[in-house]
Amino acid sequence: MNLLLAAVTLLTVEVGNPSDEYREQIIELPLDSVCQKLGTTKEHLRVRDAAGLDVPFQTTYDGKLLVEAGVRRGGKARFTVSEGVATQFPTVCHGSLHPERKDDFAWENDRGAYRVYGPALEKTGERSFGIDVWTKNTPELVVDDRYYIEDVVTIPRIDSIYRNNWHVRDSLYRLISYHYDHGRGLDPYRVGASLGCGAPALMVGDSLVLPYCFQRYEVLDEGPLRFSVRFEQSPRTVCGVRVVENRIVTLDKGSNFCRMEVWYIGFKNLSQLMSKAVPAQTVQFCSGVVLQPEDRESYVLGENYVSYTDPTDQPNVHQAPLYVAVLFPNGTVTTKQQGNHVLGIVSDYNGPYTYYFGSAWAKYDVRTEQEWQDRIQWFMRQLQQPLVVTLK
Repeated sequence: MNLLLAAVTLLTVEVGNPSDEYREQIIELPLDSVCQKLGTTKEHLRVRDAAGLDVPFQTTYDGKLLVEAGVRRGGKARFTVSEGVATQFPTVCHGSLHPERKDDFAWENDRGAYRVYGPALEKTGERSFGIDVWTKNTPELVVDDRYYIEDVVTIPRIDSIYRNNWHVRDSLYRLISYHYDHGRGLDPYRVGASLGCGAPALMVGDSLVLPYCFQRYEVLDEGPLRFSVRFEQSPRTVCGVRVVENRIVTLDKGSNFCRMEVWYIGFKNLSQLMSKAVPAQTVQFCSGVVLQPEDRESYVLGENYVSYTDPTDQPNVHQAPLYVAVLFPNGTVTTKQQGNHVLGIVSDYNGPYTYYFGSAWAKYDVRTEQEWQDRIQWFMRQLQQPLVVTLK
């Protein structure tokens, strides 16, 4: 009888690849349906591949069961889900608040890392609006250690001991700071009063309404396969209308791109007001990347994406460029260069909108500009022709 029950409480997941190239991505299954069919709870799941080996999986805040799948071109991969004790896999996708650095919030996966700025920084008056990029060339988690070493332990001590010896202080700083590469990556990106890499913004006429720092956050998912966080930005008064931007950022294992879902409270009031103004103006949604003064020409305006080869904040020191991009797979988008940004503009925005932003570093997994263009196109093809998942 027990053997019969064991046979019944086993689900097969078939993952088909309809494309003519290898695909690797995180697939999603309906968690409630899986648990109901197995007669168990999400705390008692086990996922194995065709060889019978345990594979990483994760349950999410929005009711999904995630499994990492790699499928050859035109092929099929099979997994089984059963009740059991899961193998513990290391966390790959992680993020946290760093009050030691004025409320930065930073997140990472095995490809790269990002950060945004919080309430403590906004109170100082510093103008840092956009999304920052940190490079790494290791799949291991590095961000928390960088903050701890620089902002908690070492730099304050150096400043205290050598406050009157600038040369010693500067030399030690270069040996420790995450603004220099010590073999595992660094922070070489300049943001300031810009969108950085992929922050959302509104456009009133031809003027960008840049976001400011977040005022609230909530971590939604963290684990071996996905990290997601919800941000509520500080309110902005735009043409007399109070507008609050909300966003959910998601980053999966193995991906160079974060998913961004953004919506605005007060947008309809602003749009209606501007349409009645004299002269009438449109309110549009946009995102993009900042162009640096050392090189404002190395960008690409695609049909549904913008990309840029960023020279880094010290091109002659760091040498290896940083590749950044923002992708707009949904709806009609106009791409253009405007001032110190390349932008994708969504003229018919009227509610939540989803796009992607991301990066790669020439010292890690994308060596050249052409490889970055290939990576962008490969990712876009995955969105347009995803793996086909069947639950049996």
